[in-house]
Parts: sequence; structure tokens; C-alpha cells
Amino acid sequence: MKRSLIIAAMATVIMAGCSASDEHTNKTLVKADPRFSECNLPTIEERGPVRPSLFVVGSFPDEQWIHTENHMMGYKGDGIYQAVSEEKAGNVSLQFATMSWNPQYTAAGMEMTTGQVKALKRAGFAKNTQVSLPTDGKYVWTIQLSADKKPLLAMVSKCK
Repeated sequence: MKRSLIIAAMATVIMAGCSASDEHTNKTLVKADPRFSECNLPTIEERGPVRPSLFVVGSFPDEQWIHTENHMMGYKGDGIYQAVSEEKAGNVSLQFATMSWNPQYTAAGMEMTTGQVKALKRAGFAKNTQVSLPTDGKYVWTIQLSADKKPLLAMVSKCK
């Protein structure tokens, strides 16, 4: 009798652990706002949380950590900033930053996969996000900030 109670108790603990693990996994999965992958969202005149402009700055061919108009992000509303740009396939190291590098942001875990949303974090020197762009083409770079400039989400998607 004691043995079956111990086995039942152990099974309950194991199942509770699995359930908690599943709940944690589901909580860490973030569904992207459908606007994050839209390549034609209009830029609005409304002032966003960060002024001056934000840029996608990194090891892009012919740019090498220079803030360029090609990677300047427009404000789309609801804390969303986007840049749409032609890219070459390959690996890129980048951050999202103003010209003065204050503020600057990176993706959680310092890596992004195209088409997947990531948490956005404050960055600093050498806290770069690594991205592998699978093919040449047009991509949309998206970040979202709260009204008080706190980083929320980031995503890069290939335009359709």
C-alpha cells in the first residue's frame, strides 16, 4: 500500500513538473503582431517614443556600422518602428540605434531568425544581434517600444 502511494505521489510530482514546463514554454512563445511583417505600412507624422530617428546599423555590405538612409526606421504607430531594405544573403551583426547610439537595442539572446519575433533588450557596446539572411531580397526590420521607451519586441521578415 505504501509503495503504491509513493509511486502515485512521484507520478503526480513528475506530471506537475511537465505541466509547469509546458506552461512556461507557452508563456515564452510570443505571437508577432501581423503588422511586424508588413512591408508597406505607412510612416506616420505622430511622434514615437524615441526621437531622433532609429536605424538598423550593422555589418551590412558597403555600410559597416554606418547609419544610412537605407536602414533608417520610420515610425508606424503603437511604438512600432520599421525599415524596409534590399539585402544580400548572408550573416549580419547589428543593433537598432539612434545616430548618437543612445538608446540602442538588441534582440534577446543576441540572435534573430527571419520570420520569428524576439524580445527586444537594451544594448551597449558589442551587444550585437546576429542574423542569417537566407536569400537576397527585400526585408522588413521591425522593433516595438513602449510609450516610456522600454524595449518590447523585434522581428525581421522577408517581404512577399
